[in-house]
Amino acid sequence: MIWLVVALPLLGALLNGFILNRAPKVASHVAGSAVMIASFVCALVVFFGFLGQGSAPIIHQGFDWIKAGSFSVPFRLRIDQLSALMMLIITGIGSLIHIYAGGYMHEEERTYRFFAYLNFFVFMMLLLVLGDNMLIMFVGWEGVCLCSYLLIGYWFNEDANAAAGMKAFLVNRIGDVGFLLGIFLCYRYFGTISFTELRAAIESAGSSLSAEQLNGIGWITLCLFAAACGKSAQLPLYVWLPDAMAGPTPVSALIHAATMVTAGIVMMTRVNFLFYLAPATMELVAWTGACTAIFAASIGVAQTDIKKVLAYSTVSQLGFMVMACGVGAFDAGVFHLFTHACFKALLFMGAGSVIVAMHHEQDMRVMGGLAKYLPITHGVMLVGVLAIIGFPGLSGFFSKDEILWKAYLGGGFPLWTVGALAAGLTSFYMVRLLCLTFYGTNRSDHHTQEHLHETPAVMWAPLVVLAVLSATVGYLGVPAVIGILPNFFEHYLHPILWIPPQAQESWAFLEGHHSHALEWGLMGASVAIMCVSSLTAISWYKDGISETPQRIAKRFASLYELVLD
Repeated sequence: MIWLVVALPLLGALLNGFILNRAPKVASHVAGSAVMIASFVCALVVFFGFLGQGSAPIIHQGFDWIKAGSFSVPFRLRIDQLSALMMLIITGIGSLIHIYAGGYMHEEERTYRFFAYLNFFVFMMLLLVLGDNMLIMFVGWEGVCLCSYLLIGYWFNEDANAAAGMKAFLVNRIGDVGFLLGIFLCYRYFGTISFTELRAAIESAGSSLSAEQLNGIGWITLCLFAAACGKSAQLPLYVWLPDAMAGPTPVSALIHAATMVTAGIVMMTRVNFLFYLAPATMELVAWTGACTAIFAASIGVAQTDIKKVLAYSTVSQLGFMVMACGVGAFDAGVFHLFTHACFKALLFMGAGSVIVAMHHEQDMRVMGGLAKYLPITHGVMLVGVLAIIGFPGLSGFFSKDEILWKAYLGGGFPLWTVGALAAGLTSFYMVRLLCLTFYGTNRSDHHTQEHLHETPAVMWAPLVVLAVLSATVGYLGVPAVIGILPNFFEHYLHPILWIPPQAQESWAFLEGHHSHALEWGLMGASVAIMCVSSLTAISWYKDGISETPQRIAKRFASLYELVLD
């Protein structure tokens, strides 16, 4: 069934692109959503079948793709703990977004093009996560970038939208040079670009890796991290993602929240054994992630466009994931990837529901009081906001706390401080978004107020499903210090995380025993920061923008303008 998981979205793209282009537009929505739901069902069968057969990866042989002398690249798909999880995220959340998109795009004339691009994106993303070698991953890597360009610039009649698509395409090309160099260097030093064979080569070498190979691993990981910076929007290559909000909101939810932007984290986790052997690269990874997290969060506090706030929030949350990878806690990074996919897709789609209700107005300064007009949207957005700020008991609390704890163990108090401050800023700007949008008095014009109403079920039903997931998936990774449930997620990913013998001393803290009192103390400190930030935002924005933030903006006008732009 693994081939059906991949082929069904491709079938949907072909149907919408070449057959349904003259059919009623509802046909493109039905076909695009149906193939996604079918793909998700097949993915569930594959996932539970994989769990039932043990922890060893399953390699699905395809065909001989490239043969050139001694160089051979077979087209093979790999099912292991990481690819199986990503397959569920891509097809599951992708199905909900496809259903939602039918309601969001109902005023568009030729939606067959939109759903063809969306289905083709899912096909390429599945290739990226399921490929058993770097070249198949690279095909998916480039394919999702092409689809991103097409979808960001979907309304290409406006120059700004076309420019945003081009910007995303070009900035990603910078990182992709690093990916290509990483592929070349892997073959140069190890004679293979297969993930399975690469790990086997490192395992067979044991502690006898040559100085030349260790030096090569340093360059390989540096090149691959450059690629991750482009795709996962890290400093300095983050600039494309905020402009990508020019695309339709379902695009933002699928590509720039739940799937494509996490490709860098997936790729680094796939070759974690190489990164463990490159401590200098890992330190760079950790601090790049931390700086990105706090930098993007500081910009988010001043944005007035509801989608721009969520865009910078995505950049910041990706920084948390990268920081986790940099301290060797790849399991914590992937766990946050999973929870983030649920609550950020929910937040983007909820924002889309608000935008539709407000007649495509995105400025939060003219919103307010929408809770009484959009009760379902308000309820699910509240869950999403509480999840992302790390409110105790919701998914973001468990994954964010795990990252901060591992950051403290691997980077000390300075790295934890940067992460905790970034989390505090996240609480501030997300509660600010909630207050300006849903509470206080409505600030829109009389005509808009007369026509405010809840969006149709085809839009809010997927939001309810995502809200349930955002509230509950965190319990798959409850920290051991809390102890109410076993940490399923940590044990689930263990088979794909391997520290080579010569690096085990450096990363011993990941497996060692630590003070529970210290962990509880740091957890309490992060919760306290969240509460203070949230209460500050409520006091300043509970009924529009109060005088206090306006005075601060005037006093630091230059800094405010810099952050706003």
